[in-house]
Amino acid sequence: MRLIHLSDLHFGHHDADLADSLLADIQRNAPDLIVVSGDFTQVGSRAEFEVAQAFLETLPAPVFAVPGNHDVPARNLALRFADPYRHYRRHIAQDLEPFLETQGIAIAGLKTSRRFRLGLNWAHGSISAHQLEALETRFAGSAPESLRIVVAHHPLLQPDVAMARPMRLVRRADEALACFARLGVRLVLSGHFHMSYVREHHVVTGETEGPLQAAAGPIIVLQAASAISTRLRDHANAYNLVDIAEGLISVTVREWQGKDWTSRTHAAGPIPGR
Repeated sequence: MRLIHLSDLHFGHHDADLADSLLADIQRNAPDLIVVSGDFTQVGSRAEFEVAQAFLETLPAPVFAVPGNHDVPARNLALRFADPYRHYRRHIAQDLEPFLETQGIAIAGLKTSRRFRLGLNWAHGSISAHQLEALETRFAGSAPESLRIVVAHHPLLQPDVAMARPMRLVRRADEALACFARLGVRLVLSGHFHMSYVREHHVVTGETEGPLQAAAGPIIVLQAASAISTRLRDHANAYNLVDIAEGLISVTVREWQGKDWTSRTHAAGPIPGR
């Protein structure tokens, strides 16, 4: 199965020509599913969501999406507090935390954006204890052999290189990763930082031998850069190709080099814990 992982499109603050080029590159790579980890828009306006919707309708595969902090209205504060995801639900998807099981994967979305938070910076994300409890219920009905994937906008692990602008992880990141490990999640797809990187998180829970040995495997945390936004942070526009086949996860970063999309890095390895 082939996934394409996009993030931080930021329609309203995007390069329209690059969006056309991205569409062509996605079509060439023939994905089975397109995952978008939030920030479809810049200020969360209806006009921006209409442009985002028009782009999504041209994509050659089903879209699995979660909202980002920029998808909550930034200027219309009345709407932000009263109905923050009205435009998102109308133009992107009704379900803010979708769940899908198909072709050997079980994929769950977590909404980490909030209409407001304590403090001045409402861009920071959160995961609640209730969301983690609900995640267990959602995965409970999936096939045991399915590769379990979580999609969230805000990151759960920092990069291993310096950031152009230091930013926070999602609130309760450690609790969430421990929960993911307990549930057998093997891949996490996120955005927000406008950086491409892959990290592994090792958490040992339960037995390290025997039937629960899989719980000791690492979690691959895959971050996507901004695909088409002009708001860059020392990293080129990019997106991720994820191939899942025969017990292997293969990750290719497709990066815009000014004239064409090229494969900057490629990594492959066994599905953790299998």
